[in-house]
Amino acid sequence: MFFFKDLNMKKIIIGVVILIAIAGGVSVLNKGGENENGQPLLPGGQESEQNEQISSDIENVCEYFQKELIESAIGKPIVKVESPFSDNKTCFYYTFYSETYDHTPYGDKPGGKQVVVVYDDEDLIEDKAYNETHGSTYGSDSAIGMENYVVRNNVNKIWQTVLILGQEKFIRIHFIDDAVTGEDLVKIAAKFAERIKND
Repeated sequence: MFFFKDLNMKKIIIGVVILIAIAGGVSVLNKGGENENGQPLLPGGQESEQNEQISSDIENVCEYFQKELIESAIGKPIVKVESPFSDNKTCFYYTFYSETYDHTPYGDKPGGKQVVVVYDDEDLIEDKAYNETHGSTYGSDSAIGMENYVVRNNVNKIWQTVLILGQEKFIRIHFIDDAVTGEDLVKIAAKFAERIKND
């Protein structure tokens, strides 16, 4: 009688150990790769350390990502480049600019269609969660050449790409007033990734 109880207990213990080992293996495989939805996880390991080092060198976005990179990606000129804030972490690349641009419903004032590039050190996970609650979906594109997010709106149009430099360092690329297409954002991100990798 006691022999059978001990035998059953051993089977249960062995079963639990096997389940824990399998779960641990899946966790290790997922680190630094993709989750079950095929979305990239935040970097971990050697590549992240390299990206962290690179990201610390981006002191001026407009200077680091010169307009020629965007022009080569989208096949049309950038007519004006400006950094609107004193910290130089944001850059506007205009595909069209006018002193009397129609900012409906805010009236005419200087401005235009632009690609907006932001070097950010906020919490990417929090930002992602916020956008997802408003209908965005996050995927990735291997053509970009480094860890990334390609963000689509609720009608499946790409509205933003994100280059992941580290745990809380990333580059957002989006557009205003149809300056480019969503597919262009992927091309721009790929050019930026090349620039970062060749640094």
